[in-house]
Amino acid sequence: MSKKILAILFIGWLHFFIGTSPILAQETFNSDSLVMDTGQVQLWEKSVPEERIENYRKQSDFNYNLTEVKQETVWGRFVQWIKNWFTIMIKGLGVIWYLRYIILAALVLLLITLIYRSKFTGLFHPNQEVTAMEFSDTANPTKVNWEQKIKEAHLQKEYRLAVRYHYLSLLKGLSQHKIIAWKSEKTNYDYIKEIKHDKIKTDFIELSELYEAVWYGDFPIAKHDYHQIDDEFARLNILVSQTKEFAS
Repeated sequence: MSKKILAILFIGWLHFFIGTSPILAQETFNSDSLVMDTGQVQLWEKSVPEERIENYRKQSDFNYNLTEVKQETVWGRFVQWIKNWFTIMIKGLGVIWYLRYIILAALVLLLITLIYRSKFTGLFHPNQEVTAMEFSDTANPTKVNWEQKIKEAHLQKEYRLAVRYHYLSLLKGLSQHKIIAWKSEKTNYDYIKEIKHDKIKTDFIELSELYEAVWYGDFPIAKHDYHQIDDEFARLNILVSQTKEFAS
């Protein structure tokens, strides 16, 4: 009898457990489920006026263009170091701040001195050794056959000497056509003041500067350089021969 009671109780308990498990599962599932929000949020599109964009583009704060940075050289760094050193030193002097101008003037004078003593010294002091000449600077160029001397210097490849002969021949032509009045004590500047013809004066000034650079400044000239100079003198001599002008 007791066994039947136990069996009935077991079956009833099992039935009870099986019958209530879906409910428990449903409750468990419901407690873990997520709720999806299907609502929609409305987006608003806002445009920026073109005038405001252009205004921003014109402002330097909004200019993001990259500029190429130049690589600094060793010499540039050295110069900057000197500038910084002088700035620190002079500022430390306080009242003697104006000493920088004195130092700057001294540096300029030093630079001029170095240039003056360089290979261009001949522009100021005609002390170069040149081919011996058969006449002195005071010789009257109107009494010399310069054309013959020009040919001889050209054949000997003495181009500097040939340029000098060209210049003295030009003085001879100017004097013969009464454009200048030759005198031994006169300078090229004196002759320039005497020339009234504008074209002749301009060409004479250019050839005078060229002559002084070649003869006194030891300006090197090659064969092709000399031919160009020869053409310049020839053109001016033709112009002089076609001009009737009297010196003042």
